[in-house]
Amino acid sequence: MSLGSIISSSHKEITGSRTKNRLTVQISYAIQLIMEFYTTDFLVMMDYIEDISIISDPENPSAIHLYQVKTKSSDKQYLLSTVIAEKWFQKLYVNAQKYGIYTSSASVVCNTDVVSYGTEVFPNERTSLDDSAIQSNIQKIRKAIAKDQGVDVKDVDLSKFFFVRSTLSTKGHKEETEHQFQDFLLKQDPDLQVATAKSIYRLLYSTLDTKFNDEVNETCSDIGEIFEKKGLASNDIKAIISCGLAIQIPSLDKLFDEFGITSLKMKTRCSSQYRQIKIDMYSDMRVFIDLKQKVISAIESACSDGVDDMPTLLTMVYDRTCFDDSVPTAYRDEYYLKTLVMILAYKYCYGGGSI
Repeated sequence: MSLGSIISSSHKEITGSRTKNRLTVQISYAIQLIMEFYTTDFLVMMDYIEDISIISDPENPSAIHLYQVKTKSSDKQYLLSTVIAEKWFQKLYVNAQKYGIYTSSASVVCNTDVVSYGTEVFPNERTSLDDSAIQSNIQKIRKAIAKDQGVDVKDVDLSKFFFVRSTLSTKGHKEETEHQFQDFLLKQDPDLQVATAKSIYRLLYSTLDTKFNDEVNETCSDIGEIFEKKGLASNDIKAIISCGLAIQIPSLDKLFDEFGITSLKMKTRCSSQYRQIKIDMYSDMRVFIDLKQKVISAIESACSDGVDDMPTLLTMVYDRTCFDDSVPTAYRDEYYLKTLVMILAYKYCYGGGSI
């Protein structure tokens, strides 16, 4: 049976209540996984099969990574006896077994250490349960799984199982992940602006939140529907990021250089209006959206008329906008309009479209 068929025949198998805080920790960790798997073709699934699952090659699923997320106050630790009593690895083992050869990894992710007689059980940020240095403690887990499965201890294969020590705190995880994500985006675009990064992060976080809360009928066997409701594919994630980077507002230095602005007075006035435009650009005010469309239409018209240099384009579009009586008085400041025209013209010419 293919991995896709196994997934489509699996009902929702996560049990137990979750606090809202734990839910959001799962979303934060999912974003960390997105950064980890970003260069591959994958789909991240929320609250289906496991807390988080990563499916490789979603068009023709070839492998699955399972993640069970646990949280505790940062000043406390889990006892190994508690981990065994609550069947962390026993439950994960059951799920991993269902996917057989397709299971690439199965991990318990926890924001605190696990201890036994005051000593840390898992020494690394990502510890394999096959690590020879910890077998005295892992044998306890192995025996618990064997008992739960009714098999011989030697038949319990933990080669694909891991304990991951998460760096996320219970209270500040969202902000911590946002900071990590900004650093990640900086690698995509060194000129990244904070407002752009926050906008992309909010959209990604909100999308994953929706996937987490969406429900799939327990009798649903359509893999496409399951992936659509509970998953987010890497192509869609990359589209969210690339679209966000594409709308990035160019820096003032770039605008001044491109449009040949040398006047100190104009640079000062435009700099002042630039800050306000950044605020307006990320708002959903209808009047501002309408203004943008008017300016973009004027830019398209000027380009169609044969304007072939940026300074002339600025002058022509500004003049046309000034003569448009429908432009609200609040936006008629000369330097506000000129700065907005420069931003939209720059993006139109170099960004492949409008913002």
